Amino acid sequence: MEYYDNSVLWTIGNKIGKTLKVNKATSIGMRGNYARICVEVDLTKPLLAKFKLRRRVRRIIYEGLHLICFQYGQYRHK
Repeated sequence: MEYYDNSVLWTIGNKIGKTLKVNKATSIGMRGNYARICVEVDLTKPLLAKFKLRRRVRRIIYEGLHLICFQYGQYRHK
C-alpha cells in the first residue's frame, strides 16, 4: 500500500515517461495488485519492460500499445 501514494506513483511514471495522471481507483488503493498510471512515452526511444523498486523487480504493462518488441525496445518491430 505504501507504493500507492500519489507522489510515489508520479515518480515511477516519470521514470517510464512523462506522467499525465494517476488513476483515481489506484490513488485510493482500490486497484489491488496493480497501479494504473497514464504516461506519455516517446515511441522513438526504447521502452522499459521493468524497473527495480526496493530490491524487487517490477514489470511494466503498457495498455493501448500493440506490437511492442522489448528486445529492441521498439514499437511495431516484429
